Amino acid sequence: MAALLEVLGIFVAGNFLAYHLDPLIGVKPLGSLFQAALNTPEPDYMAFSVGWAKVMSVYYACVLLPAFALGWWRRRWGLAHYGMTTAGQPVWTLVVFGLVAFALVALPLKLLWVARQFVPLGQGPAFWTLLDKTWTPSFWLLLAVSSFAFTPILEELFYRGYCQTRLEEDFGGIGAIVIVALFMTFGHNQYQQLNILSIGTMIGLIPLTLGLGYVFWRTRSLVPGLILHAAVNIPTRGVYDFILPAVMVMVLIVSRHRWLGMLRNFHQEWIGKNWRQAAFAAAIAAIILVVGFERWPDVFVPLVLFGLAVALFIEFRGRNEPNLGQD
Repeated sequence: MAALLEVLGIFVAGNFLAYHLDPLIGVKPLGSLFQAALNTPEPDYMAFSVGWAKVMSVYYACVLLPAFALGWWRRRWGLAHYGMTTAGQPVWTLVVFGLVAFALVALPLKLLWVARQFVPLGQGPAFWTLLDKTWTPSFWLLLAVSSFAFTPILEELFYRGYCQTRLEEDFGGIGAIVIVALFMTFGHNQYQQLNILSIGTMIGLIPLTLGLGYVFWRTRSLVPGLILHAAVNIPTRGVYDFILPAVMVMVLIVSRHRWLGMLRNFHQEWIGKNWRQAAFAAAIAAIILVVGFERWPDVFVPLVLFGLAVALFIEFRGRNEPNLGQD
């Protein structure tokens, strides 16, 4: 379980460090940025974009730099090992793969977005309130930073590049995909509300995050996942709320052989190996951590940091033990 303890420890240690580092270097928390934008008829999206970029840069520096340092110490892994590569494949092939996967796994979320136009499903997260304001060029700059350009790159590098790659060593490909998918889904605490819209969104995130894990596992490149992640986060409104799902259905019809092959491959891996018990136990542990960490940090921070110390000790012993199988 060293991989799980390491991943969860890096997540908590990075959060803890970023939380205390932000005020020291003058970075405003996202909560105050949200409130300033929500309480203003015409928000200063430029300042919001810069503030968001600062928060995300500090946070992901706090989780990714230690993760990469550990990867270099244990295996001499470079950035290419975390998916910062095309893995010898044409970029166009990776882009198409990402778009087909988007049409397949993001369709439930897009249909839920359409349904809320006709049926009261409850209130969404506070950020969605900004979508009712004027979509100025500076508004699109904010979305580029927060939703479909800057932040998704960092998220994919952490969740798929680091977490999934590290967990594959102990849980195999499908096991790692499932653990990271549930870990990331329940990490979206803005949807943890008791209404149909939030519950439906959380359910819709599961095939989406499984799809993100699958395309990375199949290609060993972050490119298709970044395409998928960006596409799902680009907002629509008006007639485009209906045009996009229609286009997604057309893509699925045209590319049915490709995505049916993807599903068959995933299904074969799902049933072909004895991975479920350990992977689901690890996924439950990750969910408990990500939910409990938000509510009881005084309990979970020392507990998980102790787990990280245990993981490092295990890895240190394994790294320094001689390989008795070699002459």
